[in-house]
Amino acid sequence: MHQPSPSSAIPIYLQLMDQVKHGLVTGALRPGEPLPDVQSLAQELVISPNTVAKAYRHLEYEGVITVGDGTRALLPWKGHRTASGRLATASTSLAFENKWLTAQMLREVAARASSARELAIAAEVQQTLLPQECPQMSGLDYAGASRPALGVGGDYYDFIRFSENQLGIAIGDVSGKGIPAALLMATLRAYLRSQTDRAGDPAQIIATLNRLLYESSSANRYATFFYAQYDASTGVLTYTNAGHNPPFVLRRHGNLSSIVRLDPCGPVIGFLLECSYTARSIVLEPGDLLLAFTDGISEAMNAGDEEWGEERLMELLCANSTLTARALIDRVMTEADAFAEGALQHDDMTVVAVRRTE
Repeated sequence: MHQPSPSSAIPIYLQLMDQVKHGLVTGALRPGEPLPDVQSLAQELVISPNTVAKAYRHLEYEGVITVGDGTRALLPWKGHRTASGRLATASTSLAFENKWLTAQMLREVAARASSARELAIAAEVQQTLLPQECPQMSGLDYAGASRPALGVGGDYYDFIRFSENQLGIAIGDVSGKGIPAALLMATLRAYLRSQTDRAGDPAQIIATLNRLLYESSSANRYATFFYAQYDASTGVLTYTNAGHNPPFVLRRHGNLSSIVRLDPCGPVIGFLLECSYTARSIVLEPGDLLLAFTDGISEAMNAGDEEWGEERLMELLCANSTLTARALIDRVMTEADAFAEGALQHDDMTVVAVRRTE
């Protein structure tokens, strides 16, 4: 007998009855075998003796057990007449099994409801780790959004304001999905925040993140990561891309537009201990737009396993270059969903848009 779950939707005495019936059906308990007395079983399972006694009374009424001297409960053998006057025959086993399966279904429903509540709480907590607002910065329009595939996930983005003119921009994608990825995402956020109390060298920050993540995670855990620092006084964006999908920088030239890709300048973080990273710089001219995203966006799939792709994303970016950062993110999400045509979201989806205004 194992300890019943007090948090289950099924009363404890019914859980005890379920265990006895299951044991009889599966052969773990045999006809004629004694069951523990009320007091000893209650003490073993750390429950009330009244609960055990109630379970035994109901089992006796159903013809599952018979009580001899009041201290031991005996399983009836074949053909034994119970206190209720019924015979325990082979047909009762089928009834026991049906009742046991019903109880199992109820337990499964209760467990799933509990898991759903826990997942909802975890999702709410994770959302608080993402930026709740974008502090105003002169000459800059920026926003971000993230939507996990499984309630919680491993995508991450952040904005860190160092001064009136300096802003840190981060986006990352932890390997895997669900709770394990979410936990590593939270760890990664803490590591980044601990390294960015002031503006510094993005390459050195990424190198430190790589070491910390490598030392605190298993061998199959890693993350792609893009980290940049923008100086509003000069328009210079200094960045390090650690194996992440190359963000796009859209530039307008009259009626024409071009896209610059900010390619990786180092491997993913957390996979190898000794890695070298470099920092690169690009000047954002007034009107230039930075779009960073995780592969859940570019690899959004429809029911035919066809990917949306970076080409479609670039076309959308060029066609909607005048939208605000928030409106552009909404358009990206909407178009990716429209392409998927209702297919299940298979990966976390995150987008960051940063525009230098006129």
